[in-house]
Amino acid sequence: MTRSRIAYISTMAGEMDVWTMAPDGSDRRNLTCTPQWEEDHPAWSSDGMIAFCSRRHGKGEIYLMDAEGGSLTRITENDFPDLRPHFSWDGQKILFASDRIGQADIHVMDRDGANQHPLSNHPSFEVESAYAPDGSRILFTTDRDGYRRLYVMNPDGSDQRPLTETDPGADDPAYSADGQWLACTSQRDGETDGENAIYIMQADGTQARRLTPEGLISFQASFSPDASQLVFTAQVNGKPQLHRIDMDGSNLVNLSNHDAEDFAAHWGPELPV
Repeated sequence: MTRSRIAYISTMAGEMDVWTMAPDGSDRRNLTCTPQWEEDHPAWSSDGMIAFCSRRHGKGEIYLMDAEGGSLTRITENDFPDLRPHFSWDGQKILFASDRIGQADIHVMDRDGANQHPLSNHPSFEVESAYAPDGSRILFTTDRDGYRRLYVMNPDGSDQRPLTETDPGADDPAYSADGQWLACTSQRDGETDGENAIYIMQADGTQARRLTPEGLISFQASFSPDASQLVFTAQVNGKPQLHRIDMDGSNLVNLSNHDAEDFAAHWGPELPV
């Protein structure tokens, strides 16, 4: 028997903590429970570990813990903030963002924090990234062309090029586990409404379509393990709340339904129970 869980950030306990829940929004668990510090952007590995950013040492650093909040390990330590961790699909590498070389760039390191080095290395703002499931390339967002758009590069940082012709405001890239789909936040329909929405498209950037309905400001999508659904953040009465939606845009469900803020969700792999 297997099951998946969704990791996310919530202020339900007062500050920004890492929580997990079942895909239907039940069985909520606070994994960090650190009222004196803020955590952000949890990311699952294929074997059920969670990387996340914490400010418990005064600035953003990357930490690793198991699915129950144990075995906590700090894996970055330097004079500049490190954030937005994302595992390779084999769990051996972690992408992250850092401005340690003078601008916000995509970096990579081994799972244990060794061999940290920059990949994008460009004088622009680049913090969001995702490995393709087969490890052949890295998807990231950049404003090097004057606006946010999707780029791809090889795992060693070479051959950096646009994925799409235009993606105004594109951010929060995510692949499906089968490598066929990607999701992002975009203002692609900015001429008509100018609001952030979730878009899905083929992995080569073609056949893009808006997934979330008009009027629902949406961002930070993550696919279910079988790519049949996505979890994402949307603004409800001025607060971020987690929602789930089918790949065809049907069955939209608010998973939060409380007064706290929930955001930065990452749908984890199917794991034995």
